[in-house]
Amino acid sequence: MNHSVRDRALFKDLRLTVGAGESVAITGPSGSGKSTLLSSILGLIKPHGGSIRVAGAEVTELRGRRIAELRSETIGTVFQFGELLPELSPLDNVALAALLSRSDRAGGYRRAQELLDELRVPRAETTEELSGGEHQRTAVARALINSPELVLADEPTGSLDPDATARIADLLFDLPRRRRCALVLVTHDVEVAARADRVLRLEAGQLVPVRAREVAEA
Repeated sequence: MNHSVRDRALFKDLRLTVGAGESVAITGPSGSGKSTLLSSILGLIKPHGGSIRVAGAEVTELRGRRIAELRSETIGTVFQFGELLPELSPLDNVALAALLSRSDRAGGYRRAQELLDELRVPRAETTEELSGGEHQRTAVARALINSPELVLADEPTGSLDPDATARIADLLFDLPRRRRCALVLVTHDVEVAARADRVLRLEAGQLVPVRAREVAEA
Protein backbone atom coordinates (compact mmCIF):
# COMPACT_ATOMS: atom_id res chain seq x y z
CA MET A 1 0.00 0.00 0.00
CA ASN A 2 1.19 3.52 -0.83
CA HIS A 3 -0.08 6.80 0.58
CA SER A 4 1.22 10.37 0.71
CA VAL A 5 0.25 13.42 2.75
CA ARG A 6 1.31 16.90 1.61
CA ASP A 7 3.90 15.43 -0.77
CA ARG A 8 5.38 13.28 2.01
CA ALA A 9 5.27 9.52 1.44
CA LEU A 10 3.49 8.20 4.53
CA PHE A 11 3.37 4.59 3.30
CA LYS A 12 5.77 3.17 0.73
CA ASP A 13 5.17 -0.44 -0.38
CA LEU A 14 3.71 -1.13 3.08
CA ARG A 15 2.63 -4.75 3.55
CA LEU A 16 0.66 -6.30 6.40
CA THR A 17 -1.02 -9.68 6.66
CA VAL A 18 -2.79 -10.81 9.84
CA GLY A 19 -4.54 -14.15 10.16
CA ALA A 20 -7.42 -15.34 12.33
CA GLY A 21 -6.26 -16.01 15.87
CA GLU A 22 -3.22 -13.73 15.53
CA SER A 23 -2.33 -10.46 17.25
CA VAL A 24 -0.06 -7.76 15.84
CA ALA A 25 1.10 -4.65 17.67
CA ILE A 26 2.24 -1.63 15.67
CA THR A 27 4.56 0.90 17.25
CA GLY A 28 6.32 3.98 15.92
CA PRO A 29 6.78 7.69 16.61
CA SER A 30 3.93 10.17 16.55
CA GLY A 31 3.19 11.25 13.00
CA SER A 32 4.50 8.06 11.43
CA GLY A 33 1.03 7.10 10.20
CA LYS A 34 -0.16 4.45 12.68
CA SER A 35 -3.67 5.85 13.07
CA THR A 36 -3.82 6.59 9.34
CA LEU A 37 -3.08 2.93 8.69
CA LEU A 38 -6.05 1.86 10.82
CA SER A 39 -8.25 4.46 9.11
CA SER A 40 -7.20 3.04 5.75
CA ILE A 41 -8.16 -0.48 6.83
CA LEU A 42 -11.55 0.88 7.89
CA GLY A 43 -12.00 2.54 4.51
CA LEU A 44 -12.09 6.02 6.02
CA ILE A 45 -8.98 7.00 4.05
CA LYS A 46 -8.29 5.72 0.55
CA PRO A 47 -4.59 5.07 -0.12
CA HIS A 48 -3.08 6.40 -3.31
CA GLY A 49 -2.09 2.93 -4.41
CA GLY A 50 -2.31 -0.70 -3.45
CA SER A 51 -4.91 -3.09 -2.08
CA ILE A 52 -6.59 -3.57 1.30
CA ARG A 53 -8.51 -6.80 1.84
CA VAL A 54 -10.53 -7.64 4.94
CA ALA A 55 -12.30 -11.01 5.12
CA GLY A 56 -12.01 -11.32 1.35
CA ALA A 57 -13.49 -7.89 0.59
CA GLU A 58 -11.47 -5.26 -1.27
CA VAL A 59 -11.91 -2.24 0.98
CA THR A 60 -10.70 0.32 -1.57
CA GLU A 61 -13.54 -0.64 -3.94
CA LEU A 62 -16.40 -0.43 -1.44
CA ARG A 63 -18.67 2.59 -1.20
CA GLY A 64 -21.71 3.74 0.74
CA ARG A 65 -23.72 1.01 2.41
CA ARG A 66 -21.28 -1.73 1.45
CA ILE A 67 -18.34 -0.18 3.33
CA ALA A 68 -20.65 0.66 6.25
CA GLU A 69 -21.74 -2.99 6.41
CA LEU A 70 -18.12 -4.18 6.38
CA ARG A 71 -17.25 -1.90 9.30
CA SER A 72 -20.33 -2.91 11.24
CA GLU A 73 -20.32 -6.66 10.64
CA THR A 74 -16.67 -7.58 10.10
CA ILE A 75 -14.49 -5.04 11.94
CA GLY A 76 -14.63 -4.10 15.61
CA THR A 77 -12.85 -0.94 16.77
CA VAL A 78 -11.57 0.21 20.15
CA PHE A 79 -10.22 3.76 20.52
CA GLN A 80 -8.13 5.46 23.20
CA PHE A 81 -11.09 7.21 24.82
CA GLY A 82 -13.70 4.58 23.99
CA GLU A 83 -15.82 6.95 21.86
CA LEU A 84 -18.97 5.92 23.73
CA LEU A 85 -22.11 8.05 23.91
CA PRO A 86 -21.88 9.44 27.48
CA GLU A 87 -25.60 10.01 27.92
CA LEU A 88 -26.40 6.34 27.19
CA SER A 89 -25.99 3.39 29.52
CA PRO A 90 -23.24 0.81 28.86
CA LEU A 91 -25.99 -1.58 27.74
CA ASP A 92 -27.47 0.92 25.26
CA ASN A 93 -24.03 1.77 23.85
CA VAL A 94 -23.26 -1.86 23.12
CA ALA A 95 -26.73 -2.84 21.93
CA LEU A 96 -26.84 0.15 19.57
CA ALA A 97 -23.99 -1.34 17.54
CA ALA A 98 -26.01 -4.54 17.12
CA LEU A 99 -29.18 -2.68 16.16
CA LEU A 100 -27.33 -0.63 13.55
CA SER A 101 -26.34 -3.89 11.87
CA ARG A 102 -30.06 -4.78 11.70
CA SER A 103 -30.04 -7.23 14.58
CA ASP A 104 -33.43 -7.78 16.23
CA ARG A 105 -33.87 -5.60 19.30
CA ALA A 106 -34.38 -8.35 21.87
CA GLY A 107 -31.48 -10.40 20.57
CA GLY A 108 -29.18 -7.38 20.38
CA TYR A 109 -29.87 -6.35 23.96
CA ARG A 110 -29.50 -9.93 25.19
CA ARG A 111 -26.09 -10.35 23.55
CA ALA A 112 -25.01 -6.92 24.77
CA GLN A 113 -25.82 -7.75 28.39
CA GLU A 114 -24.09 -11.13 28.10
CA LEU A 115 -20.93 -9.44 26.84
CA LEU A 116 -21.00 -6.77 29.53
CA ASP A 117 -21.48 -9.42 32.20
CA GLU A 118 -18.62 -11.48 30.73
CA LEU A 119 -16.35 -8.42 30.80
CA ARG A 120 -17.48 -7.48 34.31
CA VAL A 121 -18.94 -4.10 33.45
CA PRO A 122 -21.32 -2.91 36.20
CA ARG A 123 -24.83 -1.83 35.33
CA ALA A 124 -25.14 1.95 35.23
CA GLU A 125 -27.54 4.62 34.02
CA THR A 126 -24.84 6.33 31.90
CA THR A 127 -21.27 5.54 30.90
CA GLU A 128 -20.17 8.67 32.77
CA GLU A 129 -20.59 6.64 35.97
CA LEU A 130 -17.90 4.14 34.91
CA SER A 131 -14.21 4.10 35.76
CA GLY A 132 -11.66 4.36 32.97
CA GLY A 133 -11.14 0.62 32.85
CA GLU A 134 -14.88 -0.09 32.91
CA HIS A 135 -15.34 2.44 30.12
CA GLN A 136 -12.79 0.63 27.95
CA ARG A 137 -14.27 -2.79 28.73
CA THR A 138 -17.59 -1.40 27.50
CA ALA A 139 -15.83 -0.25 24.31
CA VAL A 140 -14.43 -3.77 23.86
CA ALA A 141 -17.91 -5.24 24.33
CA ARG A 142 -19.24 -2.88 21.67
CA ALA A 143 -16.44 -3.94 19.32
CA LEU A 144 -17.32 -7.61 19.82
CA ILE A 145 -21.12 -7.41 19.64
CA ASN A 146 -21.27 -8.38 15.95
CA SER A 147 -18.61 -11.13 16.19
CA PRO A 148 -16.01 -9.35 14.03
CA GLU A 149 -13.28 -11.15 12.14
CA LEU A 150 -10.90 -8.25 12.76
CA VAL A 151 -10.48 -6.01 15.82
CA LEU A 152 -8.60 -2.72 15.45
CA ALA A 153 -7.42 -0.98 18.62
CA ASP A 154 -5.89 2.51 18.51
CA GLU A 155 -4.00 3.34 21.73
CA PRO A 156 -6.68 1.51 23.77
CA THR A 157 -4.74 1.84 27.04
CA GLY A 158 -3.33 5.33 26.47
CA SER A 159 -5.61 7.04 28.98
CA LEU A 160 -5.55 4.33 31.68
CA ASP A 161 -3.61 3.84 34.89
CA PRO A 162 -1.15 0.89 35.09
CA ASP A 163 -3.61 -1.53 36.71
CA ALA A 164 -6.37 -0.80 34.20
CA THR A 165 -3.83 -0.96 31.37
CA ALA A 166 -2.81 -4.46 32.38
CA ARG A 167 -6.42 -5.65 32.59
CA ILE A 168 -7.42 -4.19 29.21
CA ALA A 169 -4.27 -5.60 27.60
CA ASP A 170 -5.06 -9.03 29.04
CA LEU A 171 -8.57 -8.78 27.62
CA LEU A 172 -7.54 -7.62 24.15
CA PHE A 173 -4.72 -10.09 23.59
CA ASP A 174 -6.94 -12.95 24.75
CA LEU A 175 -9.47 -12.18 22.01
CA PRO A 176 -7.66 -13.87 19.08
CA ARG A 177 -7.32 -17.12 21.03
CA ARG A 178 -10.85 -17.16 22.42
CA ARG A 179 -12.76 -15.71 19.46
CA ARG A 180 -10.50 -16.62 16.51
CA CYS A 181 -10.44 -13.03 15.29
CA ALA A 182 -7.40 -11.07 14.16
CA LEU A 183 -6.19 -8.19 16.35
CA VAL A 184 -4.21 -5.17 15.13
CA LEU A 185 -3.26 -2.83 17.97
CA VAL A 186 -1.46 0.50 17.76
CA THR A 187 0.39 1.57 20.90
CA HIS A 188 3.28 3.60 22.29
CA ASP A 189 3.42 1.33 25.35
CA VAL A 190 6.24 -1.19 24.86
CA GLU A 191 4.93 -3.45 27.63
CA VAL A 192 1.55 -3.65 25.93
CA ALA A 193 3.17 -4.22 22.52
CA ALA A 194 5.31 -7.06 23.89
CA ARG A 195 2.17 -9.13 24.52
CA ALA A 196 1.43 -9.44 20.79
CA ASP A 197 2.34 -12.43 18.63
CA ARG A 198 4.23 -10.01 16.39
CA VAL A 199 5.47 -6.46 16.91
CA LEU A 200 6.00 -4.18 13.91
CA ARG A 201 7.44 -0.68 13.86
CA LEU A 202 6.15 1.81 11.32
CA GLU A 203 9.11 3.80 10.03
CA ALA A 204 10.02 5.36 6.70
CA GLY A 205 6.65 4.29 5.34
CA GLN A 206 7.12 0.58 5.98
CA LEU A 207 6.41 -1.95 8.73
CA VAL A 208 9.61 -3.39 10.14
CA PRO A 209 9.57 -6.50 12.40
CA VAL A 210 10.76 -5.86 15.94
CA ARG A 211 12.42 -8.69 17.84
CA ALA A 212 11.32 -9.48 21.39
CA ARG A 213 14.60 -8.24 22.84
CA GLU A 214 14.30 -4.94 20.99
CA VAL A 215 10.78 -4.43 22.35
CA ALA A 216 11.95 -5.08 25.91
CA GLU A 217 14.85 -2.64 25.53
CA ALA A 218 12.80 0.14 23.91
